[in-house]
Order: sequence, then structure tokens, then C-alpha cells
Amino acid sequence: MFYSLKGKIKYKGENFLAIESGDIGWQIFVPHFLLDQVKTGQALEVYTYLYSREDTIELYGFTKLEELDFFKQLIAISGIGPKSAMGVLSEAKLKDLKRAISREDPSVLTKVSGIGQRTAERIIVELKSKIQPVPGQKVGEERDEDVVDALIGLGYKIAEARRALRQVPEDVKGTQERLKASLKVLSR
Repeated sequence: MFYSLKGKIKYKGENFLAIESGDIGWQIFVPHFLLDQVKTGQALEVYTYLYSREDTIELYGFTKLEELDFFKQLIAISGIGPKSAMGVLSEAKLKDLKRAISREDPSVLTKVSGIGQRTAERIIVELKSKIQPVPGQKVGEERDEDVVDALIGLGYKIAEARRALRQVPEDVKGTQERLKASLKVLSR
């Protein structure tokens, strides 16, 4: 029904944005990393998904079509609702999620509140054949999960660690360098 929405951010909630478009304020649930990237007053365009049940109507938004497609694939799995799917997309970068699924590694998925081992395994089984192959890691290339684990070991909460890591530029390579950059972000 709704494909996209373009407007100005009027308010940032805990898990949603209020975007004003055409004199209407829309409440749009978005991944946590998007909340960290945007500011009130900023113009934004999101691709949307309208979720409707007899007792609720909610609008979900994503800045990339690839994120929206992955969200749709997640909610098509029995037992995964839009809030759980949004939790999955908020947990790690999309490429890392796809890599974990292609490698049948449920550890990233089980870090999402409400997703246990069985649900994570069901997600892997359902999506492994549907996702585009993710190029493998090169020799010596570290995973961002190692950085998150190190930050947790230093006493940071998982959400803080992931938010900091998302702000580290992709051109910063290696676990130690990405960890240093994440610590700089956290110290601000």
C-alpha cells in the first residue's frame, strides 16, 4: 500500500521516528542504528512496510530496499513478528546477518531479545536458500562480532557496543583498529 515516505523528522522516540510529510505526522518504527544516524529537523526518505492486524496498524521504515526485503523475509517466518524482525535488523549490519545465516551461525541472532536457539535455527533454515550469497571473509580479516565481544568484555552493554561499531567507517580494517575506533566513539 505505502511504498515510501519522504519528509522531515519531527521527533525521535525510543524505537521510532515521527516524520512530517504533507502536513501529516507519521510514526515509523525504524532500526536502532537509523535512530543513531539521524537528527530532528533532517529530511529523510524511508521505504515502508504497513503491518496491519485487527488490533494494530504500524508502519516500519528502512533507508535501503535491501533492508526492507530482508525484513519481509523475516516476518514471513512463523513466529517472527515485526518487532522481532526489527530487533534482528538492529542487532548487526545486514551483511553480517546474511553472512551468519549463510554460515549457519545462530550466535548473532540469539543476541536479540526474544529469539532463542530454536528460533535462530529456524531463521537460518528458512532464509539460507533465499539470501544472496555473501562473499567470505578474507584471510586475516576479522569479524565485527569479535569487536562487540571485546567491548562487552570491557563492561559495555551490547547495544552500546553495536551502536559504536556502526559509527566506525568501513575502511577501518582489523579487529584492533575497529576496537580502537569504537572506543573513541564510546568516549565521546
